[in-house]
Amino acid sequence: MLGLTMADSLSLSSSARLAFIGLSYVYIVKLIDTLWHGIFANPGVAFVVVSLNILAGIAQFLFFYKLRYSTSNSGIFAHIAGWMGMIGALVNILPKVLALSALLQFYFSFRLIKNSQLIAVLSPWLGAVMLFCCCLIFFLLTVKVWSKKNRFFLLGTVGYMIITVTFSMLALNSFSGVQVDWQEGEIGMNIKYFIISASFSFLCIAYFYSGFFNDNETISNNSTH
Repeated sequence: MLGLTMADSLSLSSSARLAFIGLSYVYIVKLIDTLWHGIFANPGVAFVVVSLNILAGIAQFLFFYKLRYSTSNSGIFAHIAGWMGMIGALVNILPKVLALSALLQFYFSFRLIKNSQLIAVLSPWLGAVMLFCCCLIFFLLTVKVWSKKNRFFLLGTVGYMIITVTFSMLALNSFSGVQVDWQEGEIGMNIKYFIISASFSFLCIAYFYSGFFNDNETISNNSTH
């Protein structure tokens, strides 16, 4: 209840800024770990990195929660898109929670831990698909209605599409017999492709979030901002 109250008191622009900070943190950590693999192997360092990853995921969830609230009067498709964004953000947090529980040796669910390899592959993919669909629906809705928002949703769509393709390739590699480190998630991916795709998707999604830095709290079908 306290968490929901705090979320309700947060503005859309504030949640966008937090999501932007979280996105930047995740990108920098992934880039560093890709270039110097194993640099975060120390348990203490790994605990801090994963914990901050979870906070970054929560920040992303809060943004889509506020976005859904801001578009609540914009029709059924906007309502569905808002829920898809929230669900996608939540799904992305699950592997990080499992990674933290493994570091703390706190196995709250044997079934989840047993299937952690599968969850590590499917959760990021499903989350990316949901977020891609969320931005795509909003992009289609803003073609004629929210003209100034359209380009932000377009770049969000492109950014999450790239992530979806990347995790689709990772899932195919995994189901083909390639073992995936569920705390890292880039095994089997070409390093150059990962850096280029991750950087481009980061820029697209960062621009998407920036479009809400100075936004009004309500976005409706009559909005022109």
